[in-house]
Order: sequence, then C-alpha cells, then structure tokens
Amino acid sequence: MLTPLLAQTTTGIEAAGTAAGAAILGGFVIFWIIFGLVTLVFFIWWIVLLIDLSKRDFPEKSTWMIVLILGFLLGFVWLADLLYYFMVVKKQGKAGGSAPAAPAKTE
Repeated sequence: MLTPLLAQTTTGIEAAGTAAGAAILGGFVIFWIIFGLVTLVFFIWWIVLLIDLSKRDFPEKSTWMIVLILGFLLGFVWLADLLYYFMVVKKQGKAGGSAPAAPAKTE
C-alpha cells in the first residue's frame, strides 16, 4: 500500500528534474545562438576593416595588419576591431588615406 505513494513521489521528483534540465539546456542554447551571432558580426566587420586597411595609405599599415590578423588568430577579433576602428578609421575618416587636402585657391 505504501509502494504507490513512493512511485508517485519519485515520478514528481523526476518530472521536476527533467523540467529544470530542459530549462537549463534551453538557456545554454539561447546563449550559444546569441554568442554565435555576435561572433559572426565581428567576423564580418573584421573582413570589412581588412578591406579598409588595404585601401588606406599610412605609415603604420603593416602594424595594423599584424594587429588585425593576430587578433583573429588569438580569438580577440572584437578587441582588434575596436582598436583599429577608433584609432584609425575614426581619426582619419572613412574615405581612407590621409586627411583630405584643402581645396586649391583660384584667382
């Protein structure tokens, strides 16, 4: 007579454990989907910045190429991208090369 009560209790505990496991697994899946999307965005941005770097003409070009490639190989793409963007692209403008020359005066 006590066996059916024990069976119900065990089933309730197992169901709670299964629900908790599913919730934790769902959280991990959502985390990895978001992580994958952020990684994809930084990878695409990295490619855009490499193209930008190849079009620019400035003295530290090879240094920045090394920084971007090592950032990719070591897993710090996000850091290399942000450094290059704020230290080169923002400073020199999006047109590439050095600052635009002043217009010539005609008289």
